[in-house]
Amino acid sequence: MKYYDLYGTRVMSAGNLAGAVASVLGISFNARDSQFVGPYFHAASGDEILDIELNDFPDRDEDELLEPDFADYQVLLRVSRTERADEIRNRLGEIPGLDHLRRKTLE
Repeated sequence: MKYYDLYGTRVMSAGNLAGAVASVLGISFNARDSQFVGPYFHAASGDEILDIELNDFPDRDEDELLEPDFADYQVLLRVSRTERADEIRNRLGEIPGLDHLRRKTLE
């Protein structure tokens, strides 16, 4: 079973969050840029993908958020295609100001 988790922070920049997540999970992020998402951080390990994105990027339409249901979170962390969602969630729980927002499951 694959899990897709969404986390958010109201208090950290994308760069600070990338450093904190890298530290607790023992991974490294690469800075990237996308016309749709804007600047973001990307990490992959096996099938797992982690992306840190700005919910509201100035080059998008004024009211266009990546996650409108979580408009008060400026920075988002997506953990995709993981089979160890609970382990990752427990480790990410060590990061102050990072909240688990949603989980989706695919078989």
